[in-house]
Amino acid sequence: ELVPHPVVSGFMSGIGIILILIQLGPLLGLAGNPKPLEAALEIPVYLQNIQIPSLMLGLLVLILVYSIPKFSPRLNRLIPSPLFALIAGTLYYVLFMEPGSTPIIGEIPTGFPAFILPTFDLTLTLSMIASGLTLAGLGTIDSLLTSLVADNITRTQHKSNRELIGQGIGNTLAGLFGGLPGAGATMRTVVNVSAGGRTPISGALHAVILLAIVLGAGSLASEIPKAVLAGILIKVG
Repeated sequence: ELVPHPVVSGFMSGIGIILILIQLGPLLGLAGNPKPLEAALEIPVYLQNIQIPSLMLGLLVLILVYSIPKFSPRLNRLIPSPLFALIAGTLYYVLFMEPGSTPIIGEIPTGFPAFILPTFDLTLTLSMIASGLTLAGLGTIDSLLTSLVADNITRTQHKSNRELIGQGIGNTLAGLFGGLPGAGATMRTVVNVSAGGRTPISGALHAVILLAIVLGAGSLASEIPKAVLAGILIKVG
């Protein structure tokens, strides 16, 4: 509640710049760099090695996500423009482009993770508590900043306690299946809100779709071109 608006604005602006920088490479058909500063330094290399099919596909997606809400609000309410662009861009690649002409997501690992019983070593207790508190603190800051970003976009007020209790329960259960601790994802949250997701149903649907991909639907997503995703994410940025 005490975070000033300029801090939230700086956080949002930083996320936007990072999104654009790390997606420039995939938009141009190249591998790209997940580190923002290095991605910025590699822009001249990207521009010298532009892959035209990937660039055209990415521009098509950008046109769709910008134009559908403006020229066809009814269609946008029926199917959000990022989802429409994702489906249209993927179908265009599958039906009209040569296989391998642009990088795609590729094979996605499937299968439900095995349950892992926790082990305890008293000699490691203090270091484990310190590590756990560090991760919890970082996750808390990230999630609450993400919540503030969502509040600024939707003009609503999040419930901090509910967010953090849910995050703690989720991370505890994830650890029992070998999962890594997570926190609020600002990038996915902004994509979700911009696509019209304003209720907890959108978060639940997100989890269900990921579960379906893990349990065997990954082949449906493996053909999605990276340039399509880059176009959507650059729009969000």
